[in-house]
Amino acid sequence: MELNNVDIKSRPININCLQWSEENHISVISPSGIDIFIPLYKSKYTRNAVVTCQDSSDRNPIKINDFNSTLIKDIPEVFKCLTWSPIGCSIIQSCLFIAITSRFHVAIYGPKDGPLQRDWIEVENMSPRLFQHYTEQTSENDADETLSDKLQSISVSWSPLCFPESFDPFSVIAVGSKAGTITLWSYKNGLDHILTMQPHVSWVITSSWSRWLDLGQDQYASSFVTASDDGSVYMWRVIISLIPVISSGIENIKIQASVTLHATLSQADNRPASIMKWYECNNTGEKLAIVKGLKIYIWASNGSPLINTDLDPPKMFKIPISRGIIAIIWNYDGSQLYIFNNEGNNLTINVSGTKIDVNESTTKYINDVLATKWQLQYEDNEDEDEYEEFDDESQNDDTLLSEVEPIYFGADGSGNSLFFAVLFALETTDALYITDKYEVSYVTFCPSEEQSNNELIPSLIMKLKDMLEDAYILERKSTNYLMWDLLEYCDLENESDKNDSLLHQMDKACWDCYHKYATSSSISGLTEFSLIGIIMKWKNVLYRNRSINALRLLMHIYSNTMHLEAPLDVQSQRNPAFEDCLKKIENYFLKQVLSTIVDCIKCGIAINNGHDQLFVVYWCDWILLYFNDDNELLKLAKFLYEYLSTLQELSGSFKTEKAWISQLLSSKKSKIINKAPTRASCPACQSNVSFMRGPTGQCTKGHIWDLCSITLNVVEDRNVRSCINCNRKILAFSDSRNPVGEQSVIVKAIFESCEKCFYCGGNFIFRQT
Repeated sequence: MELNNVDIKSRPININCLQWSEENHISVISPSGIDIFIPLYKSKYTRNAVVTCQDSSDRNPIKINDFNSTLIKDIPEVFKCLTWSPIGCSIIQSCLFIAITSRFHVAIYGPKDGPLQRDWIEVENMSPRLFQHYTEQTSENDADETLSDKLQSISVSWSPLCFPESFDPFSVIAVGSKAGTITLWSYKNGLDHILTMQPHVSWVITSSWSRWLDLGQDQYASSFVTASDDGSVYMWRVIISLIPVISSGIENIKIQASVTLHATLSQADNRPASIMKWYECNNTGEKLAIVKGLKIYIWASNGSPLINTDLDPPKMFKIPISRGIIAIIWNYDGSQLYIFNNEGNNLTINVSGTKIDVNESTTKYINDVLATKWQLQYEDNEDEDEYEEFDDESQNDDTLLSEVEPIYFGADGSGNSLFFAVLFALETTDALYITDKYEVSYVTFCPSEEQSNNELIPSLIMKLKDMLEDAYILERKSTNYLMWDLLEYCDLENESDKNDSLLHQMDKACWDCYHKYATSSSISGLTEFSLIGIIMKWKNVLYRNRSINALRLLMHIYSNTMHLEAPLDVQSQRNPAFEDCLKKIENYFLKQVLSTIVDCIKCGIAINNGHDQLFVVYWCDWILLYFNDDNELLKLAKFLYEYLSTLQELSGSFKTEKAWISQLLSSKKSKIINKAPTRASCPACQSNVSFMRGPTGQCTKGHIWDLCSITLNVVEDRNVRSCINCNRKILAFSDSRNPVGEQSVIVKAIFESCEKCFYCGGNFIFRQT
């Protein structure tokens, strides 16, 4: 077995110290800082960043002068807890995280330019906002200790994204304090306070959110579970109401919230709840698991959210005597729960039946794999040290290994729970053997199931189909997060050409979804003829369409199949399917965008801006070159050519283009169009640039240029945005170097709508070319 462990330069001191984000990043919080890793294919990884904790005294107005603060005043400030955001909260559409330090500084961190960048910075300082809020809300009757406890934030949770029908998505942040209070904040590229609640009388040590439920009439509900150090656990019904407001002529939303107690999950019993984990599925409803001491409590609903049901008494399972549970992870279909304890053991339990029991085979498999991993790590350490610590040469490897045992600090699962990331350290009972290397911890990756387990495939495909039914799936989670472990689990070399293989079944599930919803992908009309109306329409039709999302997952599968060096005969079979996906996605994009532009023109909205006109021409030229067999697109192109020929700003009457279209529409296809008009000029030599497939363009002297994947304009600026997955380019028209006129409705709308790569759903990042 290959040793693929990641080293951490210290040992974690907190529970929930390892978390897997929806961007497919893994974070580890320890005294040395926050390490961020990206798992790659073929059991590889890359260390993306290390975020160190900087002294916050100059930007944190919260100053605590109690006895505990006096004791630690000379100890360096460290991160104490962390939680990842959902994927669509930032302007670059990547995940952020909130961290709280040992001096109660609360801040949001994010990558400076994009999720692949190693430079992570503090993007939002929450401490002044918390300080201002609590000090303004403090009455004369409040004791100083009460205010001090409120200002000491000790827990934080970030809700899933909420997707309003007529507004941009947002999420809600909950910050818990030592006073038992929680402040709720909405977040979408900035903070807004919603309300403050008092769910407990003592420390709020953890909280967790379920997915938002659409109640209609711009109202959304979520189950919000809170836990205190006194052992009490409550489930709250949080209802968000969105109220449109207009300020300075700009429409915005005001968020109001109401909170009511839905259920008491546990009374105060002095056994604090340390871990909460949700499992959510469109078909099977919700499940919630909570760890209290050595006991795990599980609530489940049948096909509906827990918030809509009267909760039955929970199932309960108690693990054997242990130093404590450090992580629980739901399996891919919610039928099992993986439990990791501090002693370095896994226990897998079956929870779908009326009674909880231990799955002995899965437990043994996971423990055997992890035991091999830490033993390999021990041997690797010994090879590096060359046994310098020992004078007694009579000791053999077996004797030394028997004196070493693993300690688990944290664990979390991949997108479909087919792999775990487990944080462990090695510990010895021999005091003479304790060296600096025993202050190091390691992250290792472990499969949850044997790769040859074909019985797993139907359940995995069922979950994939369930995901594809969610029109918002690629806004909730990245394609890398959704597909990484599925592709890693595939045995491409041995099974990729078999009809019953996981790879083939994934292909089939995506194509079935495409054909199921392809009829609903027809052109939809525009109801609001304004910039905001166009943007909202394009966001909905371009990124919330099930059939196109299925094609995007297929694009990810096909491109990574080629990247992972599948057999040549398999690649040759899959390449035509890849090109078919590509063409279907482009066809859909052109129909939706150009039909909207035609609707605008017919309703009297003039396309007067030069940028708008040029990009419309490029799109029509692209139709002539690659989609001249689609009558629907040809009719849109003909209308637009005729409209553009009436404008004085453009030279030429497009007679040739209109003649070609007339011939094609009349089925007189004797004239083959194999060369579109050349309108762009080469930045290097000023000669004409012709479109190529890709999209790329080539001038008459052989210079090849990337084209903007949205507008087909030649990309010449070095600071261009690139897709994190497929590397397609997009112009940065929001940049000051590319000013857009006030009349540029189409360009503004298309760039504000296309926040993600239209081809694969990946995030755009700034990357030096």
